[in-house]
Amino acid sequence: MFTVQDKEWEFNIIIHPTGNYAYLMVINKHYILRSDYNGESFTTPYVVAGSANQNGYVDAVGNLAKFDSAYQGVFIKNDNYKGEIDEYDFYIADKHNHAIRILTPLGQVSTFAGRGSASLNSNPWGYVNGDLRKEARFERPKAIAYDEKTGIVYVGDAYNHRIRKIALEEFND
Repeated sequence: MFTVQDKEWEFNIIIHPTGNYAYLMVINKHYILRSDYNGESFTTPYVVAGSANQNGYVDAVGNLAKFDSAYQGVFIKNDNYKGEIDEYDFYIADKHNHAIRILTPLGQVSTFAGRGSASLNSNPWGYVNGDLRKEARFERPKAIAYDEKTGIVYVGDAYNHRIRKIALEEFND
């Protein structure tokens, strides 16, 4: 058990499918913590991605990555990691970056979907379907879920007032 000293700390907790650890997404401070399960309780968390109070948009490793209100996440098994200690990527609804990001087990953060359509205008937000990186746009995605059976990611696209759907079957082949 641990205590959070900052009363302004807004967070979501997502436990890994194995139960071995949990991610604590510190929404308003722009970073993600990890707390390992030691068989009896979760340990004191440590930073795995982003930096406290340093919002931005940077795909990078660990604390060099930047988020702007990483809101909610979901673990999705990655067949490329078969036989590894951790076989899951963590997909993140990064609200104010208007994007879906991925955190790998090794701490690499990349953009999966959103912020496309550069020729449309300079805004990173909007409502555009199409190629996940070149065209797709979201406006403040706040929720994300995954249906393992169908290979579909559902995104709660808050200001577009929609549940958006991304089919992953082509990525899992």
